[in-house]
Amino acid sequence: MKASPRQQQLLLNLQDLDTALARMRRRRQQLPERAELEAMADESQAAKQAFMAVQRELDAQQAEIDRLESDIEVVQQRITRDEQLIAASTAAKEAQSLQQELEVLARRWGELEDKELELLEAAEDTQQRFAAVTHDLNQVDQRREALIEAIAAGEREIDAAAAAVAEERAGLAAELQRDLLDHYEQLRSRLGIGAARLRGKISEASNMELAPAELSGILATAPDELVHCPQSGAILVRTFDE
Repeated sequence: MKASPRQQQLLLNLQDLDTALARMRRRRQQLPERAELEAMADESQAAKQAFMAVQRELDAQQAEIDRLESDIEVVQQRITRDEQLIAASTAAKEAQSLQQELEVLARRWGELEDKELELLEAAEDTQQRFAAVTHDLNQVDQRREALIEAIAAGEREIDAAAAAVAEERAGLAAELQRDLLDHYEQLRSRLGIGAARLRGKISEASNMELAPAELSGILATAPDELVHCPQSGAILVRTFDE
């Protein structure tokens, strides 16, 4: 394929821009905050599980407290009723029976209040643990949010720089002859690199020294004829001023 030395030099410039874009894509994927965010996934999950476990425990205790308070209210209502019946009763036997029931209800009331007090003390301890796990979860969430924002900021910065390079690349590509650009793109797609410089005896496409026969053949080729790196297959651009 024919291409003037200037066109070949433009290929090198295009490759430099493509290399810069590839480097930016790697930087975007390898932002240190992204790795930190992935590394704290287990910590975040553990904090959420601890929070949910204590929350379930607290909910269960509160439900039991509510049940006890309801039972106490029922006992109190029965005591009030029995006391009213005793006050209105004229039959000694009925009054005695009601008094016995009052004694049973009084014991039941005491038992329920003891259980409620015990449960309230346990719930107070659970509340303290709940406050602790809530604090831990908030701390983890704040760190996650900070990392997410740092990632977004890093991406915006890289994307802005990449957009400027892509715009420059588009202008440069417009200066290249169509068949040369297509050939370059095909090579870059297949090999990962489309063009590289021949610097002395070294092919920068493969970073290897060419054999004497290979070098002689390349240097003997007309300046406007494309040559390729024997090792990598990429376009090899000669700089005749060296």
